Amino acid sequence: MKWQTKAYILRQLSQLPMGKQLYLLLQKMAGSNRPLPNRDFARINELLDMIQQAGQTAQQATFFEIGSGWHPYAPLGCYLAGAEKIITVDVNPWMTLKSAKQCIAAAKDHLPEMAHLMGIKESLITKRYQKIDQNALRLDLLLKSMNTEYRYPADASDTKQEDHSIDFVISSNVLEHIPLQILKSISTESMRILKPGGLAVHRFNPGDHYANHDQSITTANFLQYPEQDWKPYNESLAYHNRLRSSQYSQLFNEAGFTSLIEETHIDTDALEALQQKFIQPDSMFSQFSTEDLATDYMWYMGIKPTALSEIGQCDNMRTPKNQIDSNK
Repeated sequence: MKWQTKAYILRQLSQLPMGKQLYLLLQKMAGSNRPLPNRDFARINELLDMIQQAGQTAQQATFFEIGSGWHPYAPLGCYLAGAEKIITVDVNPWMTLKSAKQCIAAAKDHLPEMAHLMGIKESLITKRYQKIDQNALRLDLLLKSMNTEYRYPADASDTKQEDHSIDFVISSNVLEHIPLQILKSISTESMRILKPGGLAVHRFNPGDHYANHDQSITTANFLQYPEQDWKPYNESLAYHNRLRSSQYSQLFNEAGFTSLIEETHIDTDALEALQQKFIQPDSMFSQFSTEDLATDYMWYMGIKPTALSEIGQCDNMRTPKNQIDSNK
């Protein structure tokens, strides 16, 4: 499907009174919201791996997830890793009892792999998995059995959480869908609710998502449009803020986080299109490097500072760098 066609359809759906519900139905019919355990467990394991690199652990920890999505892979992964409590919030009603059960059932065959990646005994992972009430008749009861509370609709910029009550704030493929000013408020709120020494751990995609479905464009496609021209394509259920990775670094820094990991992946097709002038970025992106414009993934981890003497150094911490390859 051409990206303009998809943008038009999503824009029309977003303007209908029952547009979100219709979008959910279309996603189900197309199968695009089906469980993808290989992909999604890899994503949560990336977040847990960064936490381990900081010398911290999910054991007995409290997590706050921004953006629940269709399936509770992140809460499930955190629970299996030993989390005491997981709060997951969303503004959209995507998760259902059926979609949650699909996710949990799909996880069964991946328990040995998860145990290996997490460095936890397989018997312990299996024991935790078996405690999940997969026969629950309500979503809240199912999630409760894996130490998870689902809040919808909820505002990640105004969580109502107590100060210093969360160990880790996490998200996966969410931040790019949030406007800059709201992101700043979310980062400030994350700083407030995190315990001293707590971590903000995020993975997200700064690239043009329409490139996932239209092979005629790259992930840098949307950078050529001035804001007024891009707005009609962006007023939909597929909103993208078009922020570059350096802008995310800046907003986390302004919120008070000390950066521990800033790693990016560069889309080689987008990089070539930019270097060969096949794509001419709008002037609003003139201050960014070509590599920043071609970035289609970013991994970030920041720590809420304690007294300087208490922070210490994290062994084997990844230094900020760019990856340029075909794998994400």
